Formats: sequence, structure tokens, C-alpha cells
Amino acid sequence: MLTALRWAAAISAAGLIFMMLGPFQGAEQSVGLTDKPAHAIGFGVITAALFLVAPRASRLQIALLTLCLGGLIEIIQGATGRSASLSDLAADIVGITLVSALWPHRPLVVPITRQLP
Repeated sequence: MLTALRWAAAISAAGLIFMMLGPFQGAEQSVGLTDKPAHAIGFGVITAALFLVAPRASRLQIALLTLCLGGLIEIIQGATGRSASLSDLAADIVGITLVSALWPHRPLVVPITRQLP
């Protein structure tokens, strides 16, 4: 069951990334959303998917990874003729922060454990 859930999470995250990079600008309007709420929801879903796919990662690690992904997507969009926007990145941060703050049973950071010789 958990493996199937992880696969579903990975596929949904990949689908969202494809939608953000493909020629689908404005597609969110077909489901009644504007651009910024769509970014927040999309990156909330990607963040949740990463929590499922990487169960040992901390909230901070997942949040930073997702933030870097959002920044990379904006850079790629700007380089390919689509609009890159800091306000889109800010909307991404809203979704990332909400999911990271509300995700249960995950430490903010993972303690470093070392075996002494």
C-alpha cells in the first residue's frame, strides 16, 4: 500500500512539473483557479509528494528541495519564452510552507549521528 502511495505521489509531482514547463500556460483557469493559487496548490502537492517519497528527510530538507525546484522552474520558464516571476515563486513558498508546517510527525531537521571510533 505504501509503495503504491509513493508511486502515486511521484507521478503526481512529475505531472505537475510537466504542466508547469509545458505549453500549458493558463490551463489552471479551466478548473477555476488563477495563477498564484495554482502555484501554491501545485507546490503544496509536490511538497506532500516528497514527504511520502522521502520518509527519512526532514521538513527543512523537503522545503529547501521544493523551493529550489520552484526557482529552477521559474528560470527554465524565463529561458523558454514563458514568463518567469518572483510572485510565482512567492506563491510556491506559500504552498511549501503550509504543507511543511502541517505535515505530521516529521522533525524540522534530522540530527546528525556519528559513530565515534
